[in-house]
Amino acid sequence: MKKSIIYLFFLANAFISCENKDDTLFEETADARLNAALASYEKQLIEAPDGWNAVIYPGGGGSYGFYLKFDDQNRVVMYSDFSEESAGTSKESSYRLKAMQTPALIFDTYSYLHVLSDPDPDVNGGDAGEGFKSDFEFNIFPDSVKADVITLVGRKNQSKLVLRKATAAQAAAYANGDMAKSLLFNNISKYLTYFKRVTLGGVTYEIGINQDSRQAKITWMDGANPKSHSTKYYFSSAGLTFDSPLVNGSQTITGFSNITWNANSVQLGVTAAGLTGAVVGAVRPLVIDLEAPRRWWQDPIESGGDWRTRDAFHINGVDDALKVKTLTSGEGVYAFYVYQPGLNASYDLFGPVFFEDGQYSINYWYAPNRPRFTSDGRVIFTEYGTQGAVPATGPAADAKSVLYEPSGYYLVQTSETTYDMVGAKDAKTWISWQ
Repeated sequence: MKKSIIYLFFLANAFISCENKDDTLFEETADARLNAALASYEKQLIEAPDGWNAVIYPGGGGSYGFYLKFDDQNRVVMYSDFSEESAGTSKESSYRLKAMQTPALIFDTYSYLHVLSDPDPDVNGGDAGEGFKSDFEFNIFPDSVKADVITLVGRKNQSKLVLRKATAAQAAAYANGDMAKSLLFNNISKYLTYFKRVTLGGVTYEIGINQDSRQAKITWMDGANPKSHSTKYYFSSAGLTFDSPLVNGSQTITGFSNITWNANSVQLGVTAAGLTGAVVGAVRPLVIDLEAPRRWWQDPIESGGDWRTRDAFHINGVDDALKVKTLTSGEGVYAFYVYQPGLNASYDLFGPVFFEDGQYSINYWYAPNRPRFTSDGRVIFTEYGTQGAVPATGPAADAKSVLYEPSGYYLVQTSETTYDMVGAKDAKTWISWQ
């Protein structure tokens, strides 16, 4: 008790001492300090003589490269790697800095940044009403403002926008259309085989690219040991850039530069780690994940879910090659294809799902036997039966025939929740499950 009384005595004296001081903590008002901060941030943006390299990481995933050049008239010129047009043609719009709950940088007229946020799926291929869950209004936090790097956070979707001061050479490269040349790498999707490889300095790397999520997975062998590196990527005037570099001994690969494309021979040329190589197709994985087929089949049984795809099969370079999106059933329109493992002890479910009267329905389906898993990492499907009035011809019947290809499929896990199922016959047929 005595200690408490003494403590309170000293505490009271401390408060009295504070109350008697005439000094103020700040010499300026909060509004004055905020306005000074806004002016300082704007000065930093404007006085970068060669503009800013920028990367935005939308709340919905992915990463996208930009170039931004601000002036003192609240105008900004930008390039974006979202499309060939936006990468090769600059767009001018307006911006402003505003005092909100924190200082904020706002792009207040439609720009390439807004494309990622556009709620119309026809504009960006994103979700209706949300786009890619990106932002065009960003909070500025003092601790994230450095001399050459500024990191901002989206006000709505918490997208991250990272600005890095550009050099004169980089600014000239954007004006010269070099970002558009970098997008030549997207022609990798024109290879007919799913598996693509490049050899650099005696090391063969398998390149897995998901252009929708902007994810790259690079696989290689270190002696007898399989290795892999997964990273986001984006484009700049220098080429395709990995968000996190790949380190393999003395080789450090930060991405691919000096990208060339020969449409006649369907061949992509790249430089990485100072070495040049040509991308070639392959009919089987460089490293086969022997357990992936069983893991793919077992996951929905344990979680109570299923596997879904919108396009069904990609065949010989054509998405939705069987035209399953044209399927209808009564008044129902096509929604997606589903594979349900372990429907019962004997068979699974494979078939189209339709949307009618505000709900999903499966009006007919095919029943594959429980699949066979081979020792070399394939899954093979065979026919058990059907349910409902299955069509004898057309997209659904064709999809069933492709599923029952005797050579079976490799499974490639592309994320924690997605797999690609690739035809073992020639790797020219695949389906992406999520």
